[in-house]
Amino acid sequence: MKKLYLTNDGIINNQKLNRWQLNMYFLITMHSPPHFYSVTGKQVEPSLNYIDSLTKTYIEDGEVYTLVIGSTSYSSDEGDWMVECPRVAIEQLRELNVHPFRTKLEAKKFAVVGKYKSFRYLKV
Repeated sequence: MKKLYLTNDGIINNQKLNRWQLNMYFLITMHSPPHFYSVTGKQVEPSLNYIDSLTKTYIEDGEVYTLVIGSTSYSSDEGDWMVECPRVAIEQLRELNVHPFRTKLEAKKFAVVGKYKSFRYLKV
């Protein structure tokens, strides 16, 4: 496994990255909650702690707004992963040999090679 280190100035292995490039994608099944595909192509069903609401705050025009997002699915309509702690969930998946892809295209290539008939992407 190759390790890359991101520095405070957004540089990985001497290559400058834009912030948007740090999004990654898991390849998941159509189940709800979803199963995840491991690097061997096996479907893995982790024990993740899903939540039914998520609170976000943001500042707009000098005002602080609070947005409560509710969902009974693994993902909100806005694309938020509805797990209690995303970092803990990603670490649990890593221990199960499930890793995110850098791009949707990489995930799609993996699905095509594995001949998966139905799948979705989960952005993290």
